[in-house]
Amino acid sequence: RLLAASFQVVVDPRFSTLVSTEPDAPATVELTDGEIEALIMMKRSRKKKNELVPDDVPSIAQAVRWIADLGGYVGSKSSGPPGATVIARGLERVRMWEDLLVVARESGKLR
Repeated sequence: RLLAASFQVVVDPRFSTLVSTEPDAPATVELTDGEIEALIMMKRSRKKKNELVPDDVPSIAQAVRWIADLGGYVGSKSSGPPGATVIARGLERVRMWEDLLVVARESGKLR
């Protein structure tokens, strides 16, 4: 039998505030270096054919959009901005990838 772990991610309301007031601020104002690295790796693995994912730190607005996309945000014209639920889901996935990167580095499988 599989045991499912339940993670509860609380999304800081500052995410939404920063996206609207300081969208060009670097994502490092709210995300750790490990979260940003995991987010960029995840985005590269799921990018569209014509989409470029930069090597440098994304803006907070871009990072939140990528996180929301990972959480299931559709982004259609009528859907409005991403909400706390999709951001929380996406952030949970980013943090799991971050943990996997740490384990891979510790085991010597990743530099």
